[in-house]
Amino acid sequence: MKKILLTGAAGFIGYHLSDFLLNKGFEVYGLDDLNNNYDKRIKQWRISQLVGKKNFHFTKINIVSPLNLNEYFRKNFKSNKLDAIINLAARTGVRKSTLDPDSYYRSNVIGVLNLVKLANRYSIKSFVHASTSSVYGKSRKKNFKITDDTNRPLSNYAASKKASEVLLYAYHMLHKQNITILRLFTVYGPAGRPDMSPFIFIQSSINSDPINLFGTGKQQRDFTYVDDVIVGIYKSLKLKGYNVLNLGNNKPISINHLIVKISELSKNKIKINKKPPNPEDVPFTAANISRTKQLIGWAPKTGIDQGLQKTLKWHLKNKEWLSKIKI
Repeated sequence: MKKILLTGAAGFIGYHLSDFLLNKGFEVYGLDDLNNNYDKRIKQWRISQLVGKKNFHFTKINIVSPLNLNEYFRKNFKSNKLDAIINLAARTGVRKSTLDPDSYYRSNVIGVLNLVKLANRYSIKSFVHASTSSVYGKSRKKNFKITDDTNRPLSNYAASKKASEVLLYAYHMLHKQNITILRLFTVYGPAGRPDMSPFIFIQSSINSDPINLFGTGKQQRDFTYVDDVIVGIYKSLKLKGYNVLNLGNNKPISINHLIVKISELSKNKIKINKKPPNPEDVPFTAANISRTKQLIGWAPKTGIDQGLQKTLKWHLKNKEWLSKIKI
């Protein structure tokens, strides 16, 4: 049975990926520090759905602490070889990174360094790291290629993720480690992050609460359904050498269009409070996935209507406890 260490297991993508891998017959060692970057109750709900499942082992730990991480590896993997590390642990959100840059650089750079050092020490053959489309900055291109300039980040979040990519490239060059970096494009779906627009807009439509719309709403995002992203991460485990891939839907829509779609599906018009634009927000994201198709045969299958319908269904099913989540 293949063994995988998955950091950020209580996170949105980590929760779905853990469940997917367990169903595929993997043994999953999940790590998460259950921090308060957003409402912890949703993280606790996600973990509650995983703990108790066969072959899932959860430990609360912060990857920023080398001592704790080293001890964890010594106890669990000295004679119990890991096949891969998938690093989804990160401080997320562009706006929060302006208020608390220190925690972002600690988690998104030092935490990654701690993990890749251990991957090298324990001869783990595959290291997969989640990056972000935010590294492309204020690109005006119709779609973003992995060869495009990523040296002009607009937020500490984007800068910390770019730094982690450079760090991992150096580790590959020095130690010939197999490292794959996945630039994710605005992932949404059931049990999503409560600080992201799909979650906020759906909850607002259900509860008839107004939303804050920053800027004109014409800014576009390449919303990508979580199940598609999970398949992409899984397929990337087979890659050798150093690879950077985009995982995105390649069909961006405007925030205004997203609001209209959710209003239609929920049959409840969303009320809007207009706010000034945020300087950290990029105007447009769209993934060029030609290299992703070439290397792992991946392309998204879920359209925005289908994805939002599935997400809304989950919100309605969990309406009672979700009403208490801070957004």
